[in-house]
Amino acid sequence: MHTPTSSPPRLSPPHGSSRGIDDMPSKDFSFLQDATAYHLLPTASIPAPFLNAPTLPSPSSPIDTLLLSGHYRLAAVSAARNIVTAASPHDHSTLLHLLHIRLACLCLINEHALAAQESKVLGDLNSAFYRHPLTNAHLVPWDLRLLVVRLAALGYGEWRKGIMGYYELVRECRENIVKAGTPQDDKTTWRARLRDCGVRVANLLIEMGDFEGAGRHLATLSESDASASNQISVMETLVWLRVGDISSARRCLSRTASPPDITESALAALIQLADSDFEAAATSFRALHDTHPDDAMIAQNLAVCLVYTGRIADAKEMLGNLIDTSPSFHSMIFNLSTVYELCTEKNRDKKMSLASRLAARKDGGGVGWEMGASQFKLAPAA
Repeated sequence: MHTPTSSPPRLSPPHGSSRGIDDMPSKDFSFLQDATAYHLLPTASIPAPFLNAPTLPSPSSPIDTLLLSGHYRLAAVSAARNIVTAASPHDHSTLLHLLHIRLACLCLINEHALAAQESKVLGDLNSAFYRHPLTNAHLVPWDLRLLVVRLAALGYGEWRKGIMGYYELVRECRENIVKAGTPQDDKTTWRARLRDCGVRVANLLIEMGDFEGAGRHLATLSESDASASNQISVMETLVWLRVGDISSARRCLSRTASPPDITESALAALIQLADSDFEAAATSFRALHDTHPDDAMIAQNLAVCLVYTGRIADAKEMLGNLIDTSPSFHSMIFNLSTVYELCTEKNRDKKMSLASRLAARKDGGGVGWEMGASQFKLAPAA
């Protein structure tokens, strides 16, 4: 099953992204430029066609170009190189922006443990060092702080530390909401961040295996909160599905704006699939596919429904067509590799042939270009 996809996170530009910190007195961020904090990236889990592809861009290509083409491994290497050698130790905006790119790219190539280790170069983000001396505004972008908390939990399995990190961010959200003189648009932003943190706590509880606790926590989030945007309601719906509470997922999805857009309609079909109503899910995804024939997420979810309803040949044809007509994302490759396993004993040859086809692409078409062995259900190289 594949949930609605989103593009890789867009990182804020390094300058002018935080109100009230442009006039900050100079601080020394040279500790971020310690070359020993950044590691060589392992390649054992990468199929050979991607390592030897003739279409690989030059490592000296601009980072923005590497990101847009989906070459996240090269972008991570370039970001680390620029942190160490190119940026000024007093240009905290650029250094933090590059570090955000480095950590995000490591996550996008499934090197979460390495990202968690490297994120420790920041030290204690609650330190006064990271505050503007006059406005007390935090110097580290919000999205980077969220990522660091996530990495503390995911990279080292320190789940409780991750939850405490989110609650520290929650405290800051509440302080900014009640702060006198805060513009209304800022209050809206902080309320949205507050609810977002609440959903992330529930997701972390699920990863800890505490499904009951995640359900209880989600139930404490106010359903009438006007700051709950459609995006956050979609996140909540997905968490309820992970909990296994289908009725709560339906209730949460019903709070989104009407008429439903393609993401919400796809979620409704996913709820049918999660409820083991495979024929109904297939019908819903077929209707969506007829309306949005170029949407790869819809097509691959329809293919999954076809597998569940025994139409494996049709699923194989649909997934095979997607390889040629749309950018290939991880779950698409995983599902096609699964279908190969169902169809032939020589599935390894099929998977390696698929890897070669994908490695021949010039870029990822808006998603990641590189695919790991796990996406093809192949054993990593020794």
